[in-house]
Amino acid sequence: MACLLTVAACSPAPSCDLEALRHYPMTKALENRAVPLRMPDLFFKSDGSRDFDRFSLDAAGAAEMRAALARGLATFKPAERPVLVLAALDHWTSGATGLKGFFVLSNSVFLEDALQALDAEGLAAHAALLREGAALFGPDFGGTQARRYARWSDGSGEIRDPALDAALDRLSERFRALPRLLDEAAARIARSPDLAALYEPLRSGADDDDRLAYLTGGLWACLDHYDAPAAVAGRLAALPPAHARIIVVRIFEAEMLNGSVHQAFFNSSGVLAPDVAAALRAMNLPKHAAAVERGIAMFPAPYPRDTAARRAFMGSQNDAFDTRLGDLTAEVDDGAMHEAMIATARAADILPK
Repeated sequence: MACLLTVAACSPAPSCDLEALRHYPMTKALENRAVPLRMPDLFFKSDGSRDFDRFSLDAAGAAEMRAALARGLATFKPAERPVLVLAALDHWTSGATGLKGFFVLSNSVFLEDALQALDAEGLAAHAALLREGAALFGPDFGGTQARRYARWSDGSGEIRDPALDAALDRLSERFRALPRLLDEAAARIARSPDLAALYEPLRSGADDDDRLAYLTGGLWACLDHYDAPAAVAGRLAALPPAHARIIVVRIFEAEMLNGSVHQAFFNSSGVLAPDVAAALRAMNLPKHAAAVERGIAMFPAPYPRDTAARRAFMGSQNDAFDTRLGDLTAEVDDGAMHEAMIATARAADILPK
């Protein structure tokens, strides 16, 4: 799909508010509760539902999707439904592509549901931009989602309607300038005693995994390890020791779990390999640290932190090198790093509360 899966990975890192990361926000509790509604056809299936291609929807498929959303919303109390729709819409319209992705992909079939929630909650500016975007496709919102997508792109990376593409980009920028819908939903929870009574236990009762995910999500953006090695090293050195150890191990863990230790060295995360080994030793995980150190020893000295140089070396090696590096995965994939990150955060009193 054209231009919808790319992320501006090399954008400058935002300012790092470590104090804000100490507090687990209501928006995270709301996000978690709204997850099934973001993909209602997966979570709220009906025995009578027919099969359909959710990535290329005809009118019948769109009706199935909307029926699934209705079934999902019916599982929540009426007073809660508007904030959940706002949270789902926030997800559908966020990311690198913003409103463009919403209008051309499958979630566009929820346009009327989104507009009803926005109108009911007095979010006129957001609703106006959704209506403006829908009008770009012509009468009846351009027909089916499959037709909207086909007008925009050929599905192989070529934009068929550059004017539409540019208009959707401009609309997305205007939408991003508005208050975020997740924040608007959380504000409505704060103003409603009934909703606050429901959501505060969800927020305060979040488990350690969710709290760690919030902490590391913020630190991931702070570190911006996709940058040049010297810049990454400078930002890492500016973090307090506990924060630094947690984020380098989290990045390594994420790449390892997504693929393998080989992937962790091959991708941008490989810039941090020496820091990961040191952090694991500081976390009292010598076996895991030794595995990373053995991986580092497979590269020339000094270790190539530059991703292009590291990949060039890896590309010149044989299959046995790849296998040896990948086999290190078994020595670190036991869950111990995850528990050590939580323990480190607790000991430093930085696990969000």
